[in-house]
Amino acid sequence: MKTFQYAMRFLLRARSYTLINLLGLAFSLACCIVLLRYIHREYTVDVHCVDRNEVYAVRVDMEGNSYWGAYSVYQDSILIAPELIDVTCRFTPLDNDYLISDGHRYSCAALATDSTFFRLFSFRTVQGEQDLNDPSSVILTEGYAHRLFGKENPIGKTIRYSNGKDFVVKGVIAKPENKAWLNFDLLLPDTPSNHWERMPLELYRFVAGADMDQINRIGSYPRRVNPHWPDDTRMYTFSLVPLKECYWSGLKTTEEGHIYVWGDRAQLRIFISLCVLLLLTGILNFINLYLIFMLKRTHEYGIRRVFGAGKFRMFSHIFVENLLLSAFAVLLAWGLIELTRIPVEHFFGFSFPYTAFDWQLSLALLFLLPLVASLYPYFRFTRIQPSVSIRSVSTGNRSVRARMFLLFLQYTVTFLLVVIAIYFNRQLDLMLHTDPGYRTENILVASLVHESKDYSSYPDKESIEVRRNRVRQIDAMVGECPDIDCWMVDYSCLAPSDYGTNFIGKDGRKAFLHIWYASPVFFRLYDLHVVEGSLPSLTGDEGNEDYYVVNRAGLKALGYDSCQGAYVIAESDQQRGSNPKLHPIVAVIDDYYDGHISTGVRPMIFQVMKRSSGDIYSISFRPGRLPAVLDYLKKVEREAYGMEEFEYILFSDKVKQMYAADRQLAVLYSAFAFMAIVVSCLGLFGISLFDIRQRYREIAIRKVHGARLSDLYRLLLRKYLLILGGAFLISIPLSGYVIHLYTLDMVVKASLNAGIFLLALLVVGLISIGTLLWQVRKATRISPANVMRSE
Repeated sequence: MKTFQYAMRFLLRARSYTLINLLGLAFSLACCIVLLRYIHREYTVDVHCVDRNEVYAVRVDMEGNSYWGAYSVYQDSILIAPELIDVTCRFTPLDNDYLISDGHRYSCAALATDSTFFRLFSFRTVQGEQDLNDPSSVILTEGYAHRLFGKENPIGKTIRYSNGKDFVVKGVIAKPENKAWLNFDLLLPDTPSNHWERMPLELYRFVAGADMDQINRIGSYPRRVNPHWPDDTRMYTFSLVPLKECYWSGLKTTEEGHIYVWGDRAQLRIFISLCVLLLLTGILNFINLYLIFMLKRTHEYGIRRVFGAGKFRMFSHIFVENLLLSAFAVLLAWGLIELTRIPVEHFFGFSFPYTAFDWQLSLALLFLLPLVASLYPYFRFTRIQPSVSIRSVSTGNRSVRARMFLLFLQYTVTFLLVVIAIYFNRQLDLMLHTDPGYRTENILVASLVHESKDYSSYPDKESIEVRRNRVRQIDAMVGECPDIDCWMVDYSCLAPSDYGTNFIGKDGRKAFLHIWYASPVFFRLYDLHVVEGSLPSLTGDEGNEDYYVVNRAGLKALGYDSCQGAYVIAESDQQRGSNPKLHPIVAVIDDYYDGHISTGVRPMIFQVMKRSSGDIYSISFRPGRLPAVLDYLKKVEREAYGMEEFEYILFSDKVKQMYAADRQLAVLYSAFAFMAIVVSCLGLFGISLFDIRQRYREIAIRKVHGARLSDLYRLLLRKYLLILGGAFLISIPLSGYVIHLYTLDMVVKASLNAGIFLLALLVVGLISIGTLLWQVRKATRISPANVMRSE
């Protein structure tokens, strides 16, 4: 108890240094805690699974394409032994779907599955029961139930799904606190009476002792997709991937939606590095300022050691003081986190619930921080002889060098963070202002057709014809709008083409091309310029022909210099028959970035047909007429379905979403680089405050002997300017190497020029020198008489 009282009394006596130290450490810890909570969330994806290491998803690889699938759909002669399988869960993702409740249409993301789903994943039951055995039952998530029914009890309520069938709410479940790979609003029963016309996926849990390496070796041997169809020569392989790794696979589906979320290990490594650097800045600042505490007490510690204070007692005093400082800093850090909770949650896109990890993290910081901060001062001062301590070593060369070295390391990290932050902002600016090669403005993407894709849900052919007429009515009305230039319908708007296959070009040259199925309107709507040849009109019977268009990169990959007389055939088509049909390349379009600009231009091929199919409308409208177009589309929906609700997004906003992660990194590095500057300047302020006060007598003597103000400024600033300059020079190769690693796989990237480093030097230098000048100016104005009198 006396040790705590003694430590508290000293910290209060050195109020200025205590406050500076607390603020520096608290700012650093607040940023690190936010990052650590995010990192923890990324590493605990799907912990609501019974065992995410032992539950496996099926990855299928076919003709250069990979996707999640269901092993049982293939008619394979080699099957996984049934006795090895403990649980098989089959589910069908129904993304970008809708339902109708109480006369209103709601968008939704659903999974069609059965009750085995709950054998693999645990969810807390809020109301009702977790049972999907009834073909008409549905289970809602808590948030979605509140969206549909508000505060009303949802159990027993009826909803009509997009397939025209009615389902009764049997249960409400809470979403897990952890992040999940599969995200849904409701669960539907996957029964023979429900058809979804989507590809199913499967999850497996195997019995203990199952040889997964052997199973994956079997799956690695290519086999035919349809062994009973001689003309189908397609081959595939499969592998079983632990659920824990699915989130990190980056194996996205071709259909855009919200069911799947994906992690980026490269980005997470950046976050971890950022956390380490910022924590290092805070700890260096903490230790450096604490050394000043120790220097002010070397005389006292020397006397105590003369009177028999042992090493353990010395360490306990140092540790308790650091423990108190750390406790106050952690408490202040959590206060800052709570004050900034709303903007932080908005920035990351999800809320951070308080969990056991927060307590564990706080306790770890309370133990490790004082321990790390106590070791160096303890060994530093216990090695000094008591007689030397009594004479004071606060102004000794070794003591000064230690403080300056720690400050040098602190500023090296700060410059590193600032340079990387400036580069990331340059890279983001480059991507946002680089012409992607296609039109992005004045395009609206809307979901206007709300018809069941399950034709078995219609009672007769007349109902199916009514459906078709309703779609024709929507198409006709959209085409009649005077504010709409052109439109097309597809399953998604222009997006990265993840699907592709090998094509055979000139002289048997093989090239992997990304495929896009398009109509002639596609090229007009997105203003994709034809540089050679011409697009077919595809009127009348022409729609039965297959026409191919390639971009410049695709033409080059196939070995052609011109589309005149150029033909192409898919490798799989060539293998199916003795006389395969060659397809002419009728046009070449200019290259464009079909995805993230940093990935560069990819070779692409377009199979042009008379009309695309789907329920996503991409609509080009006249500038300034967006409100009128939206009103008109509401009228279309009202006449077709009797309601005005429909989902839409501006295509320009959709393009910007591709760079959300880049924007997040740029903002994060900018904010934390600024925080590193603040922490470093606090350390610089504390150290210079001590060092300059130690030199008051020297300054007074120099003034008596006629020293000018410029001489005093040069004397007091020189040491710190050398530290800033040295830290800046060391940070140049370090930051250059880090940026090189980050941009290694980028095709389009900002140049790393001298301007970035000079801007970092200017920002850090001005703020740091401004911090020093206040104290230097104060020191140069002291009265020599007052200093001599105090001596």
